[in-house]
Amino acid sequence: MPDRKHNPRKLIFTLDAVHLLVGIAVVVLAVIAFLSPEEHAVFFPAIFFLAAFLSLMNGIVRLRMSGRDTGKKLKGALELLSGVFLTAAAVISAIIML
Repeated sequence: MPDRKHNPRKLIFTLDAVHLLVGIAVVVLAVIAFLSPEEHAVFFPAIFFLAAFLSLMNGIVRLRMSGRDTGKKLKGALELLSGVFLTAAAVISAIIML
């Protein structure tokens, strides 16, 4: 019986589904936020948090699937770093909004 934790097809399918859902949410929030920034300022930290979530998730998946390939590990680490940067941007945006 195959181990559910290490099934790359299921992992990639889940990642694609999350990308689709979060991507739609980011686009909708961005359109609403940019139509009236003063009224919908709360959406900007949410957009940054969703982008950070996707970036961190991509980095974790790349690191898990990289094996011994240092190039793939570097790409995963850079993806995690961009996720940390986006999380910081979301926190700063939330603080400024208050």
